[in-house]
Amino acid sequence: MIISTRHSTRRKGFTLAELLVAMTITIVLVTLTITITGTAIDAWRGARTEIRAASQAKIMLDALGSDLESMILRRNNEFEWLHADSKATDVGPEDQPSPNAGRLIFFTAAADRYNGEVGKESVDEGGDVCAVSYQLAYTDPIFGGDDEKTSTFVMYRALLNPDETFRGLLGEEDLEVAFRSKSTGNEPVDFICENIYELTVTFVVEYIDENNDKKTVRIPIMATAKGQNAVREFIINGTRIKANGRDSVPYKNGSVVAVDMSITVISDPGLRILKNSPFASAEAKAKFIEQNGYRYSKTVITPRP
Repeated sequence: MIISTRHSTRRKGFTLAELLVAMTITIVLVTLTITITGTAIDAWRGARTEIRAASQAKIMLDALGSDLESMILRRNNEFEWLHADSKATDVGPEDQPSPNAGRLIFFTAAADRYNGEVGKESVDEGGDVCAVSYQLAYTDPIFGGDDEKTSTFVMYRALLNPDETFRGLLGEEDLEVAFRSKSTGNEPVDFICENIYELTVTFVVEYIDENNDKKTVRIPIMATAKGQNAVREFIINGTRIKANGRDSVPYKNGSVVAVDMSITVISDPGLRILKNSPFASAEAKAKFIEQNGYRYSKTVITPRP
């Protein structure tokens, strides 16, 4: 009897079709993973950018709103109590300025006067009327200067304590000149926040017209003075309101009852593009700002004089 000792030499493995199917499935899974991860990262970056913009806006609007809510005005005198305008000079990168860089100087009972040590006998001299200014600048937020690589849109607040205000600013007929003269070189200038691309302030004025009817008008402060009732300069003194240097406006004897504040915060990536990429048209720039900027607003009720 012959017994065969041969063993089968067949080996198990993957066919080419099976390998192709496995590779296809792997590629699909990797592609889905990359897509989902990329979407999640983009969503995270977008959320972080929006949260940062909202934080900047809150700091800015809360500070200005608090000062405006404590604004101090007095009647029956020829002194200036508020000066608001929009800078005529460009604020921003070359050929890409802010559309509206509003600034304000006025009197207020600031809660942080005397560096916040209100009531401390060795510091607090008993006054409560401070002069404060808000101004948008394009500069290096740390070292100052106009280095294009490090410059950004920065909002500054300058506060003069009551004793300085009393000695140099109360009773002045030109508040802007007096403030600049008094504060140059020695005022505590506080950096509030950055990436504030645009600041527009609108005053709500109530007045009695020539027919003895009560009217309300909104006065936006705009560099171009475009739009209904928009002006480049708005001044309140003890007897009347002036606009663009004239006191012949219908609301000259009115009272400011509220202030609307509107700001646009631009994202960090948006600012980098704004610095380095010229736009083909104003429409293209406006679309870019809409896509890379965040707009916030706040309304405060002002005290009556």
